Amino acid sequence: MSLLHLSFLAVDVRRPEVLYAWEGTCVQIPCTYKIINSIQTPNHFIWYHNPQYDNKEERFHGTVLFDMFKSSKNERTQFLGELSKEDCSLLLHPVQVSDSGKLGLRIMTQEDKWIAYVQLNITESAPQPHIQLPPRLQELQEVTVTCCLNYSCPGYPVSLLWFLDGQKVPAQVENSIVQTEKVLTESKFRFRPSWTHHGKKLSCQVWHTDEQRLSEKIVWLDVKHTPKITIEASPHLEVKEEGSVTLRCMVRSSNPKVQGSFLWFKDKENVQNQDEILTLSEVNWQQAGNYHCEADNEMGRGRSEPVHLQVLYSPKLSRVLPADISVRENRTVELMCATVASPPPTSYTWYQDEKLLLGETKQNLSFQGVNRQQSGLYSCLAENSEGQGKVSERARLDVQYPPTGVTVIISSQMPIREGDSVTLSCSYKQSNPAVKSYLWRPQLFQKVGYSANVTIQSIPWNAESVTCSACNIECSQAAPVYLDVQYAPRDVKIILATPKSDIRSGDQVQLRCDFSSSRPRNVHYSWTQNGKHFHEGRDLNWSSISPEDSALYSCSVTNSIGQTKSQEWDLKVQYAPRHLRVSIVPGDVVMEKTSVILTCEADANPAIDFYTWFDWKGQKIDKYGQKLTLWPVMTHQSGAYWCQGTNKLGTGKSGPATLTVYYSPETIGKRTALGFGVCLAVLFLVLMGFQFVRCWKKIRREEDIQDRPGIQGSFFIRKKKTRRPHATAAPQSLGYYNPALEGRIDYATLQFPDRALSPRYLETSPVSLQTEDQSVTYSVLQKPHGGDYENVMPQAPPEDEGLHYSELIHFGEPGRHPVQEGVEYVTLKH
Repeated sequence: MSLLHLSFLAVDVRRPEVLYAWEGTCVQIPCTYKIINSIQTPNHFIWYHNPQYDNKEERFHGTVLFDMFKSSKNERTQFLGELSKEDCSLLLHPVQVSDSGKLGLRIMTQEDKWIAYVQLNITESAPQPHIQLPPRLQELQEVTVTCCLNYSCPGYPVSLLWFLDGQKVPAQVENSIVQTEKVLTESKFRFRPSWTHHGKKLSCQVWHTDEQRLSEKIVWLDVKHTPKITIEASPHLEVKEEGSVTLRCMVRSSNPKVQGSFLWFKDKENVQNQDEILTLSEVNWQQAGNYHCEADNEMGRGRSEPVHLQVLYSPKLSRVLPADISVRENRTVELMCATVASPPPTSYTWYQDEKLLLGETKQNLSFQGVNRQQSGLYSCLAENSEGQGKVSERARLDVQYPPTGVTVIISSQMPIREGDSVTLSCSYKQSNPAVKSYLWRPQLFQKVGYSANVTIQSIPWNAESVTCSACNIECSQAAPVYLDVQYAPRDVKIILATPKSDIRSGDQVQLRCDFSSSRPRNVHYSWTQNGKHFHEGRDLNWSSISPEDSALYSCSVTNSIGQTKSQEWDLKVQYAPRHLRVSIVPGDVVMEKTSVILTCEADANPAIDFYTWFDWKGQKIDKYGQKLTLWPVMTHQSGAYWCQGTNKLGTGKSGPATLTVYYSPETIGKRTALGFGVCLAVLFLVLMGFQFVRCWKKIRREEDIQDRPGIQGSFFIRKKKTRRPHATAAPQSLGYYNPALEGRIDYATLQFPDRALSPRYLETSPVSLQTEDQSVTYSVLQKPHGGDYENVMPQAPPEDEGLHYSELIHFGEPGRHPVQEGVEYVTLKH
């Protein structure tokens, strides 16, 4: 980066100091700027080639590569910058050798000017790249090698290829970098050198296309490694016993060189020799083995691959393996004759108890199914091309087998009954090794231990078959022995043979006595009913069962050992409701306004599902429970009640039960007071009738006076009533009051109904009335049945003008008594 001060202001221009290219390629100049200590904005850019400053004119002269105010005459130049982004980059394509030199960037504002330089080096051909190696290469340590070329231009791209010992290797990283600080193309190759790479050629080549190589850089690898050694034998590695052989330790490569002496090893044990050559004379069979040598340098110790020195000799140290073996009979056994010989033995001879085994000439003696007769002492003899060895030491083969002839013996007295003590013994004929323990089956008997004799205390009725096993290396089991334990019948129970479901009255029923087992099988059956002896035989039969047959039944099964009784069988016979009756609590005669509970009692199986109640009129009561509660009970609820019960088998009906409800003292008092009130009302009506008659007579007299001249009187208008016409009565519409007529007598007649219609009244004889007079007013009191009264008009023909009626009607009676002709009634309602 270069900075030139032409005034008190400055511009920071960032661009590469030097750029490299070759003829025919392109150059891209990355460039940025920044105004320092000024608010001015550049308004003019000029790129010069080899600019020269003229002091007189105070301006630069040179080849103009780009002027932003003038059309560029150089078609190879392209301005890549942008003022708004402070970018002043430039591209030259293609470039020539004559383009080498200094390029100047002229930046101008309204008042000030700046210039910055870039060195451009153009060669005729592509330069060599640079290879960067780590300062030290060591075998098996991974390193990264970099190839770098100070060139990068998108208009003419290049690639960097790697070659190791003439073989192309792929690059792991390849970059093209165009920055204001640097412009380059680089490639990185990562590998792990081995000692064989030492002194090999590593090259990096510059390629424009896959067929055009531009340049190449070659380096020679210096890989540090430990000594690489091999062993040479003279005359060869196979020698007869008492012969001689020479071994040489040859260094194939070492960087740096070997320092110090050589080390020799046989079968990893050090041999006292520090020379490059190891000489073995009068070789014996023990010197055969694997030899290797080692050497040191600054990188460490190198080791050769081992070589095997073979010494030819006759078999030695023969032995049978395994030396002592115990094996089970019928197993596979293999004995091997092991020996030291070179070359290996070609034939073998086998001996059992020092007797020759004919036909056995192999190294291994095999028994596919060894038997006890093959137990003994075995030895072998090996032979090869160098001669015959010595007979080996003897090895013992012990063929073992489990006990034979194992049996179980019953030592107790026969027959065996449930609960007896039984002694058993386990015996055998042969065994190798000797029997160590005994096992009894079933597991119930194992708790007695491992003895040959066992005693079973209180043997169960269902004792299983017994067997024992005599054990040494394995167990041999005796044949099972059935103990044949005799016992009383087991699991005695009652079975419903017919019917298969619920028992109903009238069904044909059969109960059967059954049991699971009995030893002996001959048995006798007996039955009890409610604990008392009832029947002998296996089955109980009813051709038509009744509810009275319901009871607890049990059966017993007996053999020579004992008797077993079943659980009681609750025989329940189902039947429709019967024996229904109604009970009344507290009694069938109760006082009104108390609580009465009527209960429908019945005998039924299954239980009654629902109840129906009826009153004395035969009407159904809206109650369906077993109990009918009347509270508070009233006198009108007196009467007969009966109930009906229903289950799934039918319906039963009870007889009637009569309930009598009498008046309470309070009601009696009220009714007495009511009767007294009625009497007073009747008396009052009589008086009112008498007064009415008197008034009527006065009116009549007044009317007569009106008919007669000269008589004084008062007249009044009576309310006209619709009355039944009378034979002797004349129509009257006006009344006249005459005091002179007040001396006349009026009558009130008290009439009771026929005693035969209401015998409960107090009257003892009918009232005798005089012949009706036209001038007499009657007041008739009529008292029908009942105790309640109401003022109602009698359903009778219209009243007679001359008669007034009084009628006493009793509530609750179905009708009225006949109305008598010629009587006017006054209706009293209580």
